[in-house]
Amino acid sequence: MGGPPEVTVKEVGVSVTEPGVVQSSPQGAVQMLSILQRQGRLIDFLHEDLGLYDDSQIGAAVRNIHQGCKEALNEYLKLEPIFEAEEDNEIAVPTGFDSRAVRLTGDLKGGDPPFRGILRHRGWRVAHVQLPRSTMKQEEDWILAPAEVEVV
Repeated sequence: MGGPPEVTVKEVGVSVTEPGVVQSSPQGAVQMLSILQRQGRLIDFLHEDLGLYDDSQIGAAVRNIHQGCKEALNEYLKLEPIFEAEEDNEIAVPTGFDSRAVRLTGDLKGGDPPFRGILRHRGWRVAHVQLPRSTMKQEEDWILAPAEVEVV
């Protein structure tokens, strides 16, 4: 089912301390959140009170947010599904499966793996991270999006 993600730029806050163990700092997460805000205005959307809008207004806004965030993910991360099978199909979960990558639900009284079940979500893993070099130096500098002021 794959190993830890390949990291291209070490300055993003991810370092490998021993084989198979990845430690992360918040810097890479903050940087990715900043990118999602810049390209898709994700934070603005999540902080918006959607109760003030009807469904058609929300739908129109979501199309732009979806496009920008999807472009950001595709540009900086390579994501792969945990399972290649289509959702709602029966699959086998082998003995020795990675419990971090597969969450079992349903009737678990059946004992030990291998298990058979219906794939409800394929899951995602990060196969590759390629963030731009960060200019963030310390926590006080973690600006996700600058304030915009129109001078009149």
